[in-house]
Amino acid sequence: MEAETACALCSRKLKTHESYVVRIDVFADPSAGPLDEGESAEPGAAIDQLLEQMKHMTADELQDQVHRRFEYRVCAACQRTLLANPLGLPRRRESGQN
Repeated sequence: MEAETACALCSRKLKTHESYVVRIDVFADPSAGPLDEGESAEPGAAIDQLLEQMKHMTADELQDQVHRRFEYRVCAACQRTLLANPLGLPRRRESGQN
């Protein structure tokens, strides 16, 4: 018996080998911003402030600040739709075009 799955978007049943895998990685920009003069002189104070902020956050909130990966399976029709407009944003009309 072949493994089956359902499209995450339209719920259509399909064989696993007929599906497309969609992965979304959301992570903080790894480039470091410029340091303020106060931060370079008092690195311990910046760390203390960060730790104080973290005390009031859940494990999920902390993880969301660093990296989160999502994985979905979609059918061929939904895969084409995702490739055409990955974020599902409204299409903009360019002025002067029909």
